[in-house]
This record gives sequence, C-alpha cells and structure tokens, in this order.
Amino acid sequence: MSNESKPSRKGAPAGAPAASAPSPPFCMSPAHGRPAPSRAPGRPALAAAFALSLGVPACSGIDAGVEYPGDLPEIDRFLLTPENGREAPLAFGEFKVGPEACQGVDTHPVTQKLAPDDLTRFLSAQGAGSIAPKQARSNLYWFDFPSSDKSFVRLRLAVLEDSERATKDLHDAVLQHGPGWWGVRRSNLAVLAPKASLREAMAFAIKYKLVCWGVFTYAGNDDAYVVPGPYAEL
Repeated sequence: MSNESKPSRKGAPAGAPAASAPSPPFCMSPAHGRPAPSRAPGRPALAAAFALSLGVPACSGIDAGVEYPGDLPEIDRFLLTPENGREAPLAFGEFKVGPEACQGVDTHPVTQKLAPDDLTRFLSAQGAGSIAPKQARSNLYWFDFPSSDKSFVRLRLAVLEDSERATKDLHDAVLQHGPGWWGVRRSNLAVLAPKASLREAMAFAIKYKLVCWGVFTYAGNDDAYVVPGPYAEL
C-alpha cells in the first residue's frame, strides 16, 4: 500500500498518480512525540493505542493537493478525555472518540478476513450515498468521497492477508507520507487518507463514521498515533 502512494497534482484527487515518484516528507528538525492516547476504560486493550516512535526528524507531510469538504461537523461534542470527561483537548494522549459518535452503529470488532465491499456496504448503511470502489490493482482500491461539485477526496484501500499485515501497512504508509496523513484499519483492510489537520481528519472520519468502522491512526511529527474510539481490535 505504502509503495503505491503518489502526491496529487493540484486539481487532481488525493491519491491520484503523479508524473514522478514523490520525494520523502520534508524534514526540519528533531521532535519528541507525546504519549499516545490511553485506552478507554473497559475496552479490550489494543496494542496499537500508542505512539510508534521511529526516532526520525519532524517532517512536513506530502501535500496531497486536495481540499476536504467544507461541511464537516464540529467534533468537540464527540470527544472525551481518557477518563470520560467532557471538554477534551484535541491533543494526542488527551482525548478519545466517545460512543456518541457511533450511535446506532455496530462497533463489535471483526476478526474474519474482509473484502473491499465491506466498506462499501458500511458507507451505504450510514447514508453516505453511492461510493463504489474503483480497482487500481489486484489488492488496491480507490474510494472517492465528494468534496465539491468538481472535486473529491480519494481514500485508498489496501487488502492484506491479515490484520497484522494491515496494521503494519497503514503504520508504514502514514509515516512515509508524513505528518497529517491518516487512515483507518479494520481486520485485514487498511485505508489511507490524504493530509489534513487532526481536527479536519477527525471531522471527516466522524462524518462518514470511519471511526466506527475501523481503528483511527494519524501521523504526527515523528510517530504514528492511534486514537482510541468505539471500535477497537485486540
């Protein structure tokens, strides 16, 4: 999955192939990551709910050349502190996604091997309209989410052999693309999304209930952070 990434040209959807291979994220200076968010009390422990520090310099993520929709929801009411308190700050290790964001959605963890149509059916059930996958390779699919009348946000879904490979694939992909890139992972499926601020990424993931479908991961300056939420896997 990570080897397929190309930065979009201006006016092209995120994830669209560029004319040449992208340069690595532009690195400025070393940075120290904060502790990763803690697991919500009572939830199954998730090994990925932590900062996966690589000891690399702080970087500026690859610009995908795309604008996210302007009608994204305000997210503060959906966020809780690790101790289930309100008014959680939007900072790594200091918030989690509360159950209110996933009301009416089945968030039981999935362990069986899945196909791309699992995401298609989920989006349809959430009223997201017809967002059908476009096959790019044998194990790679595009999902185009409308952004405006003439543009869209392209998410890329990779189908892996198992959840362990999917976790590694998403982790490697967001770090290779740099800060601001994010994604969700469900069983053996890994979805990579283009660069956005943490607030914008969370708002997009909450609007389309992606935080209810899979485990949310976001690339910080030198770590990949998993944000605890209603959906979790062992």
